[in-house]
Amino acid sequence: MTTQINIDSKSQLAKLIATENIEVQHNAVKTASFDVKNRILTLPIFKVQSKDVYDMLIAHECAHALYTPENGWKEISDDDELRAYCNVLEDCRIDKLIQSKYPGVTRNYFNGFDILYKQDFFGIKDKDVSIDLMLIDKINLFYKSSKRMNINFTGEEKDWLSVVDDIKTWEDVVKVAKLMLNWQKKQIEKLKKLPNFDNLQLVENYNLDDNLDSDNNVNTKADKSSDKESSSDKTSSNNLDNDNTEDKKDDAKETLDKLHKVGNGSGPIGGGKGKLTAITDQSFESKKQQLLDTSSKYLYMNIPEPNFNNCLISYDTFINDFRKHIQVEIKKYERCNRYYNWLKTDFKKFKNDNKKTVMYLVKEFEMKKAATSYKRASTDKTGVIDPLKLKNYKFSDDLFKRLTILPNEKNHGMMMLLDWSGSMCDVLKNTVDQLINLVYFCQKIQIPFEVYIFSSETSDKNNAFDYDDKKVNKTFNSFNFKHGDIALDNFGLINIASHRMKKSILDESMMYLYSMGLYYGDRYSYARRFNDIDSYMSRGENFGMPYKYHLGNTPLNEALVVCNKLISIFKKKYNIEKMTFITLTDGGANSYRGVISTFEDGSLFNSTKDYGQIVLKTKKKKYTNNNTNFYRSGVTGTLLDIIRKEHNINTIGFHILKNLRGWEAERYLGSSHSLSPEDLKKREQLRKDKVAVIKDQPGYDEFYILNKKHLNVENADLSDIKSDKTKDIRKAFSKSMKGRITSRVLLNKFIEKVA
Repeated sequence: MTTQINIDSKSQLAKLIATENIEVQHNAVKTASFDVKNRILTLPIFKVQSKDVYDMLIAHECAHALYTPENGWKEISDDDELRAYCNVLEDCRIDKLIQSKYPGVTRNYFNGFDILYKQDFFGIKDKDVSIDLMLIDKINLFYKSSKRMNINFTGEEKDWLSVVDDIKTWEDVVKVAKLMLNWQKKQIEKLKKLPNFDNLQLVENYNLDDNLDSDNNVNTKADKSSDKESSSDKTSSNNLDNDNTEDKKDDAKETLDKLHKVGNGSGPIGGGKGKLTAITDQSFESKKQQLLDTSSKYLYMNIPEPNFNNCLISYDTFINDFRKHIQVEIKKYERCNRYYNWLKTDFKKFKNDNKKTVMYLVKEFEMKKAATSYKRASTDKTGVIDPLKLKNYKFSDDLFKRLTILPNEKNHGMMMLLDWSGSMCDVLKNTVDQLINLVYFCQKIQIPFEVYIFSSETSDKNNAFDYDDKKVNKTFNSFNFKHGDIALDNFGLINIASHRMKKSILDESMMYLYSMGLYYGDRYSYARRFNDIDSYMSRGENFGMPYKYHLGNTPLNEALVVCNKLISIFKKKYNIEKMTFITLTDGGANSYRGVISTFEDGSLFNSTKDYGQIVLKTKKKKYTNNNTNFYRSGVTGTLLDIIRKEHNINTIGFHILKNLRGWEAERYLGSSHSLSPEDLKKREQLRKDKVAVIKDQPGYDEFYILNKKHLNVENADLSDIKSDKTKDIRKAFSKSMKGRITSRVLLNKFIEKVA
């Protein structure tokens, strides 16, 4: 069982190690890499239980990315032996550099090595390190253990330690590796002359017997004498000689010169399996691969800066567009003029009918707000003596007047976002009616508010990227893209209502919105139209709307990115302390479009990458979302998380179901074939209360599922009752009260959250 590593905290560790503001990404890679141009450090993900081991491995990978030249390995890629030696010596160099630059990680190196050593990561179980390993592996263990491991180095081997200590650059690494490799080959040539060479554990460890030929098995008298001497030297070198530690060391440069003379000698010994390598390093790298988490794939993306000039449409523009459109349509068709006159009367009636609803909500809001303030009230002494308490002076020292202090009321604010996509067509009329009530509620309680609808149809230049080469279209864009940004579509965010509007202008804008709702309500409700054909003909034909306000696709994610910026401005400008962000939608956003990348010439293009768990980055932190529906809910939920957490606001969502059957309902309420107890509870709540509250929807504090059938706003008036019979009055009253409660769910449910 592995512990879950916090990716963001490990990124902070990497930044501290790097001591510079680089971008740190963790992903399913085998080794670290550093993108110098874009300043991106990519690190592997390790499955380990120990924090010390994880931090040690991360520090080591950071050091490789920062200090090992990218082209260095290419220069020695054809020489396996040299590459193996360079790998060990380069580790010695970079580990020393990273511990010197970031001393806090030294303790992680100590503890991390001890843990991995006990788990035999270096493959030295049952081996005598001083006898059974070559110099390169002794050096590897000695430096990996931070020079704490007790290893018996011969006098000549100790000279190599001083050389390794003096390595400063990659060029030094390659130079020393070549010298050490040649020196080691000479030592092997000497060992071959031993009579028991075939039986040495060293031969088996490094597969040295694969390099032998017939000549190697013939020993002359001189060879035997030399072998005896070599054997004697080897035996003495295996014993720890305390006096040797006090021997005077040569200067590093002189030592390197001496070893250079010794090292220049024989070339590679044979070939094949017998090539020299560092077996402890091979074992470590092999077992380290087992620690890699190759299943957790992340897709890192920045949030682009919105271009307000190209995506925001003011309420003045919205209203003027409608005025011009209506004038054109009325000149063409008399029936549109008839409809315009009917619309003004019908909207006025709709608004008056809903005054009771709005006033009821205002009362509930003020009551809940007052109750919350009373809960937070405190009673303090005033310091003024209360004459009525003087009689108690003998047995009480509480003689002062008390004052109940109510905390200052918080400044409330709201921002609402309406989905203006094609899939909303058959629920748009109901949703618009509810939204208008929300607008007049906010106006009545006199709080700052803004209402937006998002649309993909606001411009002829909707394509943010050229079709052929996917280059960013610079002629028009809703976002100022840079490398690493999430690719988003061009769209329009239309401000249709605001507390900044005059009352008459707000009414006019809401009337146009009301007409747009009627347009789609009639268009997609043929039965209603033709069952009431006389009424339809008498009121005239809906003049529709300007083309750019027609329904399109669903740029919800684009709208959330812009709203994230707008909320920050809105809160600061009006000193909002308690803010609610409301979305009214029927589903997910457009699918994932890709990530912005850079061509060699510096131009930007849309690079579609593999899917993975989303990591959206802001200036403050990284946000991830485990939602399996990556390209829709994953992005949307993560963006809502950013809005909710970075601005400390409430996020409330309303999702309108067209019916209770099919995938749309099952997505939130569970499959009808295998309902869990929790799913049954939600369905019962929807049946009884006309709303189901989803608590775990990504990005939302509360997410409400509503049935289209119960979204009509009802305002029954008892004065309309014609009969004076008690039974008819009671029935009408019951229907009125039921309608007041159930048909205003959208309003009643969120009032408690926002008060």
